[in-house]
Amino acid sequence: MNRKIINRIAWSALTLSFLVLLPSTAFSAEECNSSVRPAEGVDNTDGEIPFSEPCGATVSESSGTQAQEFAMTLLTKINDLRARGEKGKKGKKAALGGAAGADSADNAMLDGSQFSLFGLTDYSSRDRHATSRSGGYEQELNSVTLGIDYRLDDSTFFGASISGTYGDSELDTGDGGSDVSSTTLGIHGAKYWGSTFVAGLIAYGTLDIDVNRSTPFDSFRASTDGGYWYGDLSIGFEENYGGWRVTPQARVLLLSGDIDGYQEQSASGVGVIRSVNSQGVDSAILTLSLQADHPVLMNWGVLLPSVRVELISDGSDGYKSNGQNLNDSDKSAISSFADQADDPDSSNVAVSVGTSAQFSQGLAAYVVYDRLFYHDYLTKYTATIGVRYELP
Repeated sequence: MNRKIINRIAWSALTLSFLVLLPSTAFSAEECNSSVRPAEGVDNTDGEIPFSEPCGATVSESSGTQAQEFAMTLLTKINDLRARGEKGKKGKKAALGGAAGADSADNAMLDGSQFSLFGLTDYSSRDRHATSRSGGYEQELNSVTLGIDYRLDDSTFFGASISGTYGDSELDTGDGGSDVSSTTLGIHGAKYWGSTFVAGLIAYGTLDIDVNRSTPFDSFRASTDGGYWYGDLSIGFEENYGGWRVTPQARVLLLSGDIDGYQEQSASGVGVIRSVNSQGVDSAILTLSLQADHPVLMNWGVLLPSVRVELISDGSDGYKSNGQNLNDSDKSAISSFADQADDPDSSNVAVSVGTSAQFSQGLAAYVVYDRLFYHDYLTKYTATIGVRYELP
């Protein structure tokens, strides 16, 4: 198929996705709709509820967003690390006037191997501001990914990865938080037709969650598990403008999972504890991005600075938390609660800047800084370092 036709189809798909799926309005906070009612059989004739539950679904939100945070960036990082290395080699080849002009070290750099190993590590900080529906919290997330790429031919790649993440969240009120660790296994692939490409990732992750809460009179702890599946699909293409490479891209992420129910234990053994039902973790996210980079020939290889702007549309529902308040001593029910957290902001922007380096002997590395903008109640930044090595 003619390259111009392919690019026109890709541009049309990007434009249609933008018009149909990216909302033009942002979510505005609503009145708190937390609902607490006496348990069946509990006397409430005086109109008072013996236990009060704050608004929001903090544990499910902070745990679920950690899963989403990692899932929505992994495919981009894998593609970036591969594509930056390929672009670096192309820049080196063009500067040399073709591989025939290279010395032995340059030839080693330009020749591709079928297998590549890669590693990624990042640090992310999130500040979730309090609203009328949900409490605020601060969250830090660290992750490490190791993987392998196999080049079936010059335009087809397959691979697998394993990732470990750890995050901790602290409520702004200072009376609790959660620790979440996860392990994710994924398989990915990419197909290129000239400057046009399609890439995908399917993965399964597990969650291990520890929850803590405190009051002026007691402290409470609980542990639970969870799991989630997600799929990520992207399509894009590359255009050249006077040495600049511009890459428009559209991505769709679907994530679905559950957090198991859990029951707190109080330090005193006689406090009022929470028994929380299982909670769903679901996300549907569209990302439209535009990336620009420019290869710079160095005496040791190629430097590739870049900038990317992403429009993010999140069509997910807000996290929910339902359960009962119990007497810890005999586990008798006092009241039930039903909390609904804020829906995700319907549209926001992420901007990333970074650079990669293509060295000799098949080694490439990159560093990227990413920042979130125009979100109703969240500020976030992420720093990522990655390396890729083509096996001899």
